Amino acid sequence: RWSAPQGVDVEQLVTVVEWELNQDGTLRGTPRLVSQTGITDSNRPQASVHAERAIRAVQLAAPFNLPTQFYTHWDVLRWTFDRRL
Repeated sequence: RWSAPQGVDVEQLVTVVEWELNQDGTLRGTPRLVSQTGITDSNRPQASVHAERAIRAVQLAAPFNLPTQFYTHWDVLRWTFDRRL
């Protein structure tokens, strides 16, 4: 559900997003930006777009179909959005 923005040095951007889930796999609140690295003068204009697209990808992917018996392991998720991976 995620597509990285295009631009100079945009492949250096790494965005970490965290979100909470209800037991039924729906989002509890809005995903939030935890950190962002790789920002340069060249890609600074794309950094906010990178983060916005990462958050939007989580919203589009919900609800998540995860086993409820392991809810305590996935009630809070953190994901790294890195185009190089």
